[in-house]
Amino acid sequence: MSRPRLREVFLDTSNLNLEQLSNWGEELCNQQRAVNFAIGDVARYAKYVLKLGDNYSQAFPPWVSPGLIQRCEAVASAFPREEDRNPLATWTVHATHAKHPDRIALVAASVDAGRTSDEERQHTKEVKDETNKPRWLLACDVNGHVNSHWHSGAGVEAAMQVSTWIVRLVERLKEKGLTDFAACFDAPNNHRKELTKDWEDKYKGNRGPKDPQLFQQIQLAETLLRGHGFACVSVEGYEADDLLASFGKQFDGKVTIVSDDKDMRQCLSGKCNILRDVTWENDDFSGDFIPTYHWVTAKDHTEKGCQYCSAQVSGIPPEQWTEFQALAGDATDCVSGAAGIGPKIASDLLQTFGTIEGAIKAALLDDERIKPAKRKALIEFEAKVAVTRKLVTLVDTLTLPTTTRL
Repeated sequence: MSRPRLREVFLDTSNLNLEQLSNWGEELCNQQRAVNFAIGDVARYAKYVLKLGDNYSQAFPPWVSPGLIQRCEAVASAFPREEDRNPLATWTVHATHAKHPDRIALVAASVDAGRTSDEERQHTKEVKDETNKPRWLLACDVNGHVNSHWHSGAGVEAAMQVSTWIVRLVERLKEKGLTDFAACFDAPNNHRKELTKDWEDKYKGNRGPKDPQLFQQIQLAETLLRGHGFACVSVEGYEADDLLASFGKQFDGKVTIVSDDKDMRQCLSGKCNILRDVTWENDDFSGDFIPTYHWVTAKDHTEKGCQYCSAQVSGIPPEQWTEFQALAGDATDCVSGAAGIGPKIASDLLQTFGTIEGAIKAALLDDERIKPAKRKALIEFEAKVAVTRKLVTLVDTLTLPTTTRL
């Protein structure tokens, strides 16, 4: 490369071939990067060693833009050591990440990805937009879904069917803004069983031992979902329902619980809804399968209620749902409730008296709004109220992972 060609503010490019021009282009760009860092190093030295402070521009001619000097000083300060500066990255890429705690790693990632300065700026903007958009978590009771498929006849195909369904559901909801997903599993041990160990009607005592093949299907479902990069969560001593409740309470954003379990109705709130079911129909025109989502909100639940045992129950808001379940009982989990008081009467009592204790107090006072047999049942139930309420109340204080982002 002939140096006489380069004069002050002018490069004589006459008679250069493409290879020679390319050599000039590469060297000048390398020099430009080096000069920007060198300007920053001069400014840093003037600012900190010569202690000129904000007057460090005295080290430069008056016709140089103060803004340029400030930018160069900021980038040089962000990458102060020679080994911090990546010779394969442009100065602009360094500047793009100068304020980030992981700036050195981000510059290296840009080089590995082969992005130009403009591409890196666009990539950084997209990542920032993705990070800043409102979060929406889908939390799924995988145990419940595998159990349901198994007992519906899927057998050893249950895990594959459930995992395939979940993957498709997540991909569809990502198009609607879904940002997070958690696959929730029961732990082998259940703290609720300890509460009723001395009772005749033990918690879930109506269920036999789990089929070993069903257990294997649940394990396989976890393996398959982990393979898709999804967060799979369990906590010793707790059920998947407790994890769903904890996500519903603690997650910083909107939460959708994927479950048809009536226990989950207590989790409904302004930020948490339930995806009870998804039905898929084939579109005759496109040939695609189009989903219909069956959502449940707190308002829907209170106004329309749900099928509870053999009765349709409404008028019980989510915050009263555990009171209702404790009083009415839940045959599915072998929670007996108050003898002879089913869903309809439990609903009427709570809407009249507000709480179980309120209904018991009325029974003790021989309130005529309660029939004599029901008064007796309420009074006898008083000794079991505290434990029964614990059985039906989901734990929402569990420590949760932060690795749910999709």
